[in-house]
Amino acid sequence: MTLEYPTRDEIRSLCTGQSFERGVTYWKQGRIQALEVNGDEIRATVRGTGDYDVSIDVGTDAIHTFCSCPYDYAGDCKHVIAVLLAVDDREIDSGSDSDGRLSEPADIETLVEEPTADELRTFLLDVIENDRDLRDRFVAFVGEEPGRTVSDYRQELDRLFENAASRRGMIEHDTRIDFSQYDDLAATHRERGHVDSATDIYRAVAETIRENMNRIDDSSGHCGRELGFAIESYAETVAEQELAHEEKQRYIEYLFEEFLTAEYHFVSEDYDDALRILCTTTADHEYWLDLLDAHVSGVSLEPGSSKTRTTEPGDQDIDAEEIGDSSETPASMDDETEPDYERTDDVLYTSYFTDGPLTIDEFTGGTIDVKHLAVGPLELRYFTGDTFEKLRVDGLTDVDEHTVQLEQTQSDRTGLDASSTVHTRSVLSMCVHVLAALERDDTLSALYEEIYLEDCRFCTQYVERLIDHGAETRAIEVVEDGIDTFDSSVELRWLAAELYRDRNAAEYQELLTQLFLEHGEWGAYDRLKDACESQQWQTLFEEFEEALGERDRERLIAMYVHEAQRQKAFDELQAAGELSWLRRYREPVAPVSPADYFEVYKAQLVSFAAGDTGRRHYRAVIDHLEELQTLVSEERFEEFLDFLKEKHSNRPAFLDELEKAGF
Repeated sequence: MTLEYPTRDEIRSLCTGQSFERGVTYWKQGRIQALEVNGDEIRATVRGTGDYDVSIDVGTDAIHTFCSCPYDYAGDCKHVIAVLLAVDDREIDSGSDSDGRLSEPADIETLVEEPTADELRTFLLDVIENDRDLRDRFVAFVGEEPGRTVSDYRQELDRLFENAASRRGMIEHDTRIDFSQYDDLAATHRERGHVDSATDIYRAVAETIRENMNRIDDSSGHCGRELGFAIESYAETVAEQELAHEEKQRYIEYLFEEFLTAEYHFVSEDYDDALRILCTTTADHEYWLDLLDAHVSGVSLEPGSSKTRTTEPGDQDIDAEEIGDSSETPASMDDETEPDYERTDDVLYTSYFTDGPLTIDEFTGGTIDVKHLAVGPLELRYFTGDTFEKLRVDGLTDVDEHTVQLEQTQSDRTGLDASSTVHTRSVLSMCVHVLAALERDDTLSALYEEIYLEDCRFCTQYVERLIDHGAETRAIEVVEDGIDTFDSSVELRWLAAELYRDRNAAEYQELLTQLFLEHGEWGAYDRLKDACESQQWQTLFEEFEEALGERDRERLIAMYVHEAQRQKAFDELQAAGELSWLRRYREPVAPVSPADYFEVYKAQLVSFAAGDTGRRHYRAVIDHLEELQTLVSEERFEEFLDFLKEKHSNRPAFLDELEKAGF
C-alpha cells in the first residue's frame, strides 16, 4: 500500500495560523537541513534561532511530532510545519515509489558524462552569466586573481547588515545574516591554494561583524559563531600551507593586533585560539613571545630574568570623568598607609574588590536587572547604580603583590582599555601558553609567582605546577592565598584538601565540609564520612541537617536519599510541595509508601496542569502521568485520569496529546 503523507490542508490543521505562516516562510527560505524520509518516519534539522531536531511519525492512526525547540503554545511549531511542507513539496515534485519512500535524486556523476564538452561549456556560461556568486567561485577555481580587496568585501558585507537592519538600525533577535556565499568563495580559494585571496575574505567577514557587533541583538549567537568561524578559518588557511616562519610573520602580527583591540572577551579568545593554530614552530612561538613582551610590564618574559613590578601604588588613579572629583583621590599611598578619611556607605573603595566577591546588591545597587550586555564597554554607574556616589582609590591589598600591569599602546586605545582586568587576564593566559610551548620552565614559574592572584585559573595552574615539582609547602601557601582571594573556587579547595589530607586532619575535614555545604560536592561528603569516627560523623550529619534545612531543602532531601533515609526524604518532599522534586525522587523515595506518594504527587500535578496551556505543557503533564502510573493500581490511576479529562474537557489539544500518549 502506498503511504500518503499529509496534504497541505492537513498540515494546516495541525497548528495555529501564525505557526503555519511562519512554517511556510521557513520552508521557502530553505531552512530544512538533513531531511530524511523513511516510510512513515521523517527526520530533519531546521535552522531557526538555533538548529532544532524534528522527528515526525505519520502512521495510519495519527501524526506524532516532536521538535527540540522551546515552543509551548497551541498546535505544532513552525519547524514541524516547515518539514511537513518540504515533504509534501518533494512528493509532488518527484512522486513516491511503491513502498512509500520518496524517489532518489538523479545520479549527477553519471549524467555529467553524457553531454559533449561544447554542450557543457554552453551550459556553464548560461549558469554563471547572471549569478555573481557562482562566477566568483569559477574565477577562484581556475586560479584568476579576484580583483577585490578586503575593503571591497567589507563594503559588500556592510550592505548585508544594512539590508538586515530594522528601522531602528538594529539587527533584531532571530535575524540571521547569510554569509554562506563568502564562506563558499573563501573555501574555493583555500582548496586551490590561494592563501591571500581566502584570508582576505575571512578577514573581511570577521572585521565587518566586529564593526557591527554593537547593533546586533545576537542572543542566538549566530553572528558570534560566524565571527569565530572566520577567524579560525583565517588561521587554518595559512597553517595548512606549511609556510616558512618568515612568510607567516605578517599573519601572526595581524592576529595579535586584532587580539589586542578586540572589543569583547569572546572575540579576543577567538584570536587567541587562531594564534595557537597558526604558531606551530619554535620560531613562531618566539616571535609571538616578542610581541607579547612589548605589552607586559611588571614581569619579564625573557629567560633568566626576575624583573618585578615597576608600577607604584599611585598608578591606580582613575580618570576623574568616570568617578567624580579627582581631588578626593589620594595621589599615592602604600599598603602600610591608612586612608586619612573615614569610610562611608555611599563611597565604593577599590580594596572592596579584593576582600572577596561582592554581593549582587553591592554590584548593582539593586537598580538594574542585566539580561543582555552586547552593547559595548560598561561604565561604573551601570554596576553600582545609586548605591555608591564615588569610587575612592585606597590602600593596596595582598592581591596587588601578585598582579601585573599591561603597557597600553596606541593600538590598544582604539579597543578595550588595556588596563581592564579581563584584557589583562587574556594577555597573561597567552603568555602562559607560549612559555609552556617553548618549555621555558623557569620563566613560566617566575610569571606564575607574579600573577597567580590575577585569576583563579592562574592560581590553580600554579598550585598544580608546584605539586608536580614537589614544592608542596609553597603550594599550600599559594592555595591558601587563592582561597582567601577567590572564595568560591571549588578547584582550589579540592587541591587544598589533597594537600592537607596527610598533613592536617582538621583542615582536611573543614575543606571537605565547605566543599559539600557551599558547592554541593558529593565526593567531598563521602570522603568526609570515611575520615570521621562514628560519633563525630553523627554530629556533623546533624549540623548538615540544620544548615541545609535553612538554605537548601532539595540538597537535604538528596542527602536523606544518599543515606537511604526514605521516610525523612518523603517528609521533606511533602513539606516542599515541588512537583519536579516529586518526579526526580520518585524511584528512591516512593517505595516507603506508594499510595501516599501518589496522593501527594497527584495534588501537585492537578495544580500544575491547570496553570498553563499549549502542547509542550501538556506533554510535560503526560511525563508526570507516566511516573504516577507506576505507583497505584490501574483502576486507581484510571480514576484520576478520568478526572483530568473531565476537568480539562475544554482543551482539545490536551485530550489529543493524552490520546497520542496512549492515555
